[in-house]
Amino acid sequence: MHDTAIEMAKRMLVDSIWKSANLEGLGTTFPKTEAILANAPTTTKTEEVLFVINMKRAWQFLLDNLEYSNCIMLLREFDKIVGELLFNYAGEIRTIPVQIGGTSWEPEMPHTGIIIASINEIEQIEDVELRALKYFCYIARTQMFIDGNKRVAQLMANKVLIEHNIGIFQIPIEKLEEFKGILIEFYENGNDIKIIGFMKVYCIRRIQC
Repeated sequence: MHDTAIEMAKRMLVDSIWKSANLEGLGTTFPKTEAILANAPTTTKTEEVLFVINMKRAWQFLLDNLEYSNCIMLLREFDKIVGELLFNYAGEIRTIPVQIGGTSWEPEMPHTGIIIASINEIEQIEDVELRALKYFCYIARTQMFIDGNKRVAQLMANKVLIEHNIGIFQIPIEKLEEFKGILIEFYENGNDIKIIGFMKVYCIRRIQC
């Protein structure tokens, strides 16, 4: 019996959340992530617990809404879920400047009309894997929310891959530092060729047909 992308996503849920936490600089271990999700006693920070619980809820929402169209409302809902009790204005398109760690580059102020047009453009990409990775790049670099942008970017890339039964999107722990360097480079120059090439090789876990 071969896995479907949905089954793979459910099976790899703890792993995916653990990897997302590490991308955000939280030192959460795999056993700790597992313990939080199982509601088992573990020594951890409140922020880590909220991160893990919120990501679990966001994944549940994703898997329950695979038929929902890819649009700005979906992105806002993802951000609202991942940001609950962690940061203010979760799910709201930001209206104040943000800074990004590791670079002096500052993203422009987001505009709803431009976001909607960009999503429509990405939706036209026929190559599904490329579409998923373009979503990641666009959401991560636009920084349309006060916080949670990389989490929303990962969820969106996953939704596209799962709804087309391709697999899941994850950033491998052993490639994390390399990925962060490429991401900063992409933030600064806006050229997504290198990061998309990297993600195509290392970040898509395809189901075995």
